[in-house]
Amino acid sequence: MANVAALIGLMAYFTQAVIFAHTTVSNLDEGAYLLKGYLFASEQYRPFEPGISTTKAPLSFLIPGYVQLLFGPGLRTGRYLAVFFGVMAVIGTWVAAQRIGGKWLAAGSVWVFALSPTIIKYYSGGATQSTIACLLAWSLVLVLGENRPIWQLIMSGLLTGIMIMVRQNMLPVLPALALYAFWQHGWKSLGLLLSGLLVLTMVHITYWPDILQLWYWVPLVTIPAQAVYSGGGTPVWSPNIWFDSRLLSTFQAVRFHFIPLVGGLVSIFLWTRLSAWKSRADFRIGLFLQVLFWGLFYMHAAAAIGQDYCVFCFSPYIAFFNVAGILLVAISIRNWNWRPPLVIQVLLIIFLLVIFAGVSFSAFESIGDWLLSLPAPRMRDFRILPGFVTWGEIISNKFHLDHNRSMRYASTVFGLVVGTLVMIAGYLIWFRLRRDLTVKFAAFFAALILALGLLFSPVLHASTKADCDVDVIAGNEQIGEHLRGIIPPGSLVYWDGGLSAAPLLYLPGVRIFPPQINGGYTFLSNGDREQLYKFGYWNEEMDAEWKATADFFIIEDWRYADWKSFLAPDQFDEFPRSSVGTSCLEGSILRVFRRK
Repeated sequence: MANVAALIGLMAYFTQAVIFAHTTVSNLDEGAYLLKGYLFASEQYRPFEPGISTTKAPLSFLIPGYVQLLFGPGLRTGRYLAVFFGVMAVIGTWVAAQRIGGKWLAAGSVWVFALSPTIIKYYSGGATQSTIACLLAWSLVLVLGENRPIWQLIMSGLLTGIMIMVRQNMLPVLPALALYAFWQHGWKSLGLLLSGLLVLTMVHITYWPDILQLWYWVPLVTIPAQAVYSGGGTPVWSPNIWFDSRLLSTFQAVRFHFIPLVGGLVSIFLWTRLSAWKSRADFRIGLFLQVLFWGLFYMHAAAAIGQDYCVFCFSPYIAFFNVAGILLVAISIRNWNWRPPLVIQVLLIIFLLVIFAGVSFSAFESIGDWLLSLPAPRMRDFRILPGFVTWGEIISNKFHLDHNRSMRYASTVFGLVVGTLVMIAGYLIWFRLRRDLTVKFAAFFAALILALGLLFSPVLHASTKADCDVDVIAGNEQIGEHLRGIIPPGSLVYWDGGLSAAPLLYLPGVRIFPPQINGGYTFLSNGDREQLYKFGYWNEEMDAEWKATADFFIIEDWRYADWKSFLAPDQFDEFPRSSVGTSCLEGSILRVFRRK
């Protein structure tokens, strides 16, 4: 039955993944990975070549690039590849969870994915989340547990090396895996370490010395000056992020990754001594996964929450390694200390109530208006008056808060109230069954919350829906056919057709300005032109030159107002517009202009 449940969960995951693959609006990262990958694989450019930004490890581009060479460039190939990697990540997690936690916990791990639309959406786009999740899952499958043959350890090392060369932020996984393997498997761990280092060495030799620019963030490592950008300039993208936005991003991550994050933290509260674990092997796995998951969590929190560049990237970042968190819950839940001391119980209950409040706060945009519109009795001097007002009116009149802040506060209080009610209901159940149970209330409450979190995952992810009710892949393919009928091979194309450069995948043989692939995120005001171009940046001077030399201009419709004076009819011909947009978003139709 457990395997049947897992299979049904996998089918549910796959169905949703295909739907998201066809309905999600393409974003900047997806367009960059797919287009650069195809340009690299077709040898039009080379990773780290001047003019094309290569801030991610080479295989993040080359894997989808070579697959597109085989099956054709475009969103269809890129997204189907992502769906494949996502399915393999789920299967890998199931295999590992079955070994360390048993069949039912393994089935539960599959349903953690199947009931999490946000994660499925991350894993269905042509970026690298599903690639990393797949490689990490199978690296763990091949190393966790007792009596792993040396060939599996070697394969684990190879996959880990590939993973690091897809996303360099996963660098700590290799030493962590090697230490665990040495602890559990002894000398055979050398096979894992050496195979992983072999992959890293081969890729570094291929792209030496420019590849060194990937490692500027590693402590105690000195990077040659020529591998570090030093051209100055002021970034156009420089957001000013307030504390409440960082808090919002943090609890959004908790809401979308509820089981690995909350379950992982509960496992810390209920951690037990070595002698209480079912086996030393289980203890080693549990401790290793604690270190791995929370180490990666800290690194990515520092990069997202601790910086201003991409605060709301935190949840997508966790999708890279949430597999480790799910497996941590699978191994630790069987070994929890179900009778913790009173201090731990109090802290655990407080923590869980904070989670309720924070998760509700993170959903204020979805539930805030509804909460503020709820009726409340009219009162004066503690007397109930006839009629009703809304809670929004009460909060506004009493505390003089604007609507947005009122939604945030109302949502937070609502979550705390719901958490308290669940705690009371849980206590009544526990009290009634306490003679048959050998667990303290706090541990029972934690298990109840995790069960409810899994069961109601679709509610936690309610804000995640299909972006469009049209086929985005088919629409982009139709746009590609339209563009090919207008722009001949060899033409020099200026791109301002949207955040995602994916439509350029359907224009084989045209020439582009590679720094534009990342749009405004690589645009620096002023700065040294030579240094800018070397690292794939651009500025006003380069932009003016490109505008003066481009043969064709592809402009997204809603951006046209900024171009109207430049694209004067006496200097440019406009072709018929595409009949569909790159997505269902208003203004996403592409307009094409040719210099006379």
